[in-house]
Amino acid sequence: MGPREHVAFLAGSANRVRILETLRDQPHRQCELTEACDLSRSTVHRALDGLEGRGWVEQIAGEYRLTVGGDLVLGQYAALESAIERVDEWGAFLNRLGDLGDTIPLAALSEATLVASAPEDPHAATAHFADGLATTTTEEFYAISGIVSPRFNEAARELVATDTEMEMIIDGSVFETSSTDYEAALDDAYSLDNFTLYLYPDDLAFGLAIFDERVLISTHDERGVLRECLDSTDDTLRTWACGVYDDHRSVATPAEAPVPQG
Repeated sequence: MGPREHVAFLAGSANRVRILETLRDQPHRQCELTEACDLSRSTVHRALDGLEGRGWVEQIAGEYRLTVGGDLVLGQYAALESAIERVDEWGAFLNRLGDLGDTIPLAALSEATLVASAPEDPHAATAHFADGLATTTTEEFYAISGIVSPRFNEAARELVATDTEMEMIIDGSVFETSSTDYEAALDDAYSLDNFTLYLYPDDLAFGLAIFDERVLISTHDERGVLRECLDSTDDTLRTWACGVYDDHRSVATPAEAPVPQG
């Protein structure tokens, strides 16, 4: 019998998981399990027979207890359930992240906030990201942006006016649009000693803002409209975000100021 059959056995009945969880707390006799799990005697007997046969529980002096292997199986099964729950909740966001979605630490999402735009509030993600830029204080700021947003430019105005060390990575389309449609804002950025702009060689399908103790991760659709914004102060997620920034920064080049037309 292979691993998939064992997983199917455990997933096939919530009663089996409930019994394992009960035995993880403390050993029980079979009659005690029927009461603790609110199950019939026959159900508990069948479940114990299968669990014992797989070496996940053992009977010692009339009491059933979880084995080391059973504890490991239960822990991994709980992690699988948690991952599935996260994907159900965060699937659209993770899919839009593309390859990055495969590397993001799923466990860290449990303490994160995901703000998603919806028909009844199409600007929810944009508003949350902009609010983060406008209200968060920080000594260092690192960002990646695959879209141009005058709302973000305005929200970051106070941050830009401080002595905060800032770096931003953008792609070619963002740089071109900024040069033509938001020339004044781009000129202001180049005039700052504490701001460095980098050009990424490929299109960017996500946004990132890293503060001292907070990280914002955004995704957008093909029209450049923000769809989701993740907000977290989790150290693991921030470390992941810093790694993503460093990877992109390593292949980016300083963006030279556009030559004035005249």
